[in-house]
Amino acid sequence: MKKVVIISGLIVSLILASSLFMWLKAPKTLTLGFYSDSSWGVRNDKGYSFIDHAIKEFEKQNPNVKIKYESGIRQKNYLDWLADKIVSNQTPDVYLVSPKDFGYLASLGAMQNLDTALHFSKFDTKDYYPVTLEAGRYNGHQYALPLEADPTVLCVNTDLLKKEGITVPKSGFTLEEFYQVCRQVTKDTNNDGILDQFGFADYTWKDTVQAYGAHLFSADGSKSYFNSKKVRQALVMSEKFYNLQKGAKVSADDFDQGKVAFLPMTLAQYRTYKSYPYRIARYSSFRWTCIKMPAIDPKVRSTAVETSTLALSSHSKHPILALRFLKFLSADKKIQARLLEDSQGASVLTSVMSGPKTQKDDNALTTKNYAEIMDNATVTPKFRHYSNVMEKADYLVERALNEGDIDAQLSDIQEQLQVELEK
Repeated sequence: MKKVVIISGLIVSLILASSLFMWLKAPKTLTLGFYSDSSWGVRNDKGYSFIDHAIKEFEKQNPNVKIKYESGIRQKNYLDWLADKIVSNQTPDVYLVSPKDFGYLASLGAMQNLDTALHFSKFDTKDYYPVTLEAGRYNGHQYALPLEADPTVLCVNTDLLKKEGITVPKSGFTLEEFYQVCRQVTKDTNNDGILDQFGFADYTWKDTVQAYGAHLFSADGSKSYFNSKKVRQALVMSEKFYNLQKGAKVSADDFDQGKVAFLPMTLAQYRTYKSYPYRIARYSSFRWTCIKMPAIDPKVRSTAVETSTLALSSHSKHPILALRFLKFLSADKKIQARLLEDSQGASVLTSVMSGPKTQKDDNALTTKNYAEIMDNATVTPKFRHYSNVMEKADYLVERALNEGDIDAQLSDIQEQLQVELEK
């Protein structure tokens, strides 16, 4: 009798093992949500080159898996497309999330909490820049993994500064030093009564707020802090910057022509400036370099970084396989190196960005400078209606700066934005 039980148990075990083997080897299809253009609003000539390569490599390693996606979707239409998929219970197993949409999508409950799965898998958080992992967290939990990063850097016309007898700034450049240099170089060089040399282009009030380490809203988006002491100080300082060049429309084109000392630029814009990424050592007429954004204190995290992320559908039929693909896109060094080659942003892996190829390909933005920039970075707030509220805030603050009374208008601005948050 005992032998019969043992034999029966062995047979059942063999059947189960065989069934599991057959299930693992059975053909499976994963769906992917992906848009065709850049997450950063710059030209993307390679379209689906990166993702097609990644899919081909993953399918090669997993012969029983096919990954399908709907092509031709642009970022401006992607959120509507994805929302329709979520409502109709057809959410892709893995889908790309732009930074401006993360808070909204996370609030819908359409993302799988990855905490437990990552804890029990071979996933090393030390491979990443911390700020990029933070971009995928919501309410203290990891709901997405980073794919691509786009930090802001400060481009410096070193020839212009040397001409004015000014030492080229290095790491730890303070906001007051930045202002004083801008004030010194802003002038009428040909004595015709019109300013023709400037301290900065495209440096906005949001950059100054970042430099103060100030928060505009509470983390959950329930409170507006525009009338707080630190934000008030930052915006009064913004008015001082505004008044330096008031009436002059200074743009990146002026920087290109050598007329401007400083230009904040996202990494994606920087890499798109020339036809071959990471080969920008000088313009045709002047030398330049890149450093981290200025702050009131070197300890303040003054660099804004946007990060596109990848989420796992909370209703995926193949969650284990989908997680494997998600991790492949985010954590595989060869795949991330290909992303760096095919896109305009940066890899989220420290090893890729500090590799020998990157080190030798750029003199303006060195790997040392880049590491300092990423160590000095913060993420964009992620509450549900952040993008809409910031659009209104930008309009109100710019109007107040133009009218020259930002200090007097801050109380009213805070009240208007609080109303927006409570809608």
